[in-house]
Amino acid sequence: MELSNARLVLPGGIRHGGLSVSGGRIRRLTPGRTTRNALDLRGGFLAPGFVDLHIHGALGHDTMEATPAAFRAITDFHLRGGTTSLTLTTLTAPHADILRALEALKPLRNESLGGSRIVGVHVEGPYLSPLRVGAQNPKYVRPPDRPAEWRQILRYGKLITQMTLAPEEKGALALIRALRKNGSIASGGHTDANHEHLIPALRAGLNQATHTFNQMSTITKRGPYRWAGMIEFSLAHDEIACELISDGQHVPPIIMKMLFNAKGPRGVCLITDATKGAGLPAGTEFELFGMRARSTAHTAELVDGSGLAGSTLTMMRAVQTAVEQGGQTLEDAVHMASLNPARQLGRDDEFGDLSAGKRADLVWFDSRFRVRGVWLDGELRFRV
Repeated sequence: MELSNARLVLPGGIRHGGLSVSGGRIRRLTPGRTTRNALDLRGGFLAPGFVDLHIHGALGHDTMEATPAAFRAITDFHLRGGTTSLTLTTLTAPHADILRALEALKPLRNESLGGSRIVGVHVEGPYLSPLRVGAQNPKYVRPPDRPAEWRQILRYGKLITQMTLAPEEKGALALIRALRKNGSIASGGHTDANHEHLIPALRAGLNQATHTFNQMSTITKRGPYRWAGMIEFSLAHDEIACELISDGQHVPPIIMKMLFNAKGPRGVCLITDATKGAGLPAGTEFELFGMRARSTAHTAELVDGSGLAGSTLTMMRAVQTAVEQGGQTLEDAVHMASLNPARQLGRDDEFGDLSAGKRADLVWFDSRFRVRGVWLDGELRFRV
């Protein structure tokens, strides 16, 4: 297969050209001219497929349903938004329900049901701060002080790509060390930690911040002195990659720009944190394991108005928002949606950019950020 007449989105900039694919892999980049057998992309952008580290659902379906039908609906929807690889994300729930979701996803690791490739599972909770639950159900929040319980999660090995936890909770350091030993991301989120908790957590292997700025501690004052929270700690340490829900609602544009300036284009991973409301009309109500929520014109919120409830994003719209509201170049926004998350997963040797030898996971879109085509391992899965 050959693709031509595209604006290739590369880490160093955008250039006119095309590429050839063989055996599901990118063989080489090619000149921009159209040849007889090449698919003419008509001057559109061609980028690596997006990689979403944090995604719960879409179209009224959630990962916690633990059925192939739900997984198929979610991954089909997000493929159409340019996502070729994702980590399906659980909710804070009874232990048995989390294990049920993991068991259902175990045979699907690195597989596609027709949509995005499921590279693993992001376990969000239940080991969160009761002070920062957000749209997670507080009924099931608990500290990670029972290793026998979380070891049952880690027995799924590489399926567990990451876990969100509050580093200040009892037992968290042992869990962080176990996650890193498993090859999993240890992500601080839904946390009320200050730097006294976070310094040992960083030493134990904490290497990511979950939906930065949302349900996360910030500067506090004790007498005349100030203490850093998870926000400031994440901005200050290069070892910590920062997830960002790039919808302009969870994090307003001026704070998005602050994050980009602090971390640079290599320190941020764009995510959707999409919940059941993604793809549903504004005003549609849905439930997140006991928490009532509804979709809005731009995001999702709890019905009682107390907070946000994930987003209704696609990764294509996340990239668009980073450019149009966050002031990022297109190549940097794409980098934050592809190579950075691939690197966090330890999979950047397989996908994440347009280098020769990598999987031909590709997204073609126009100047209005409309997805025109998506390829997975060189196979066209979606086109308009």
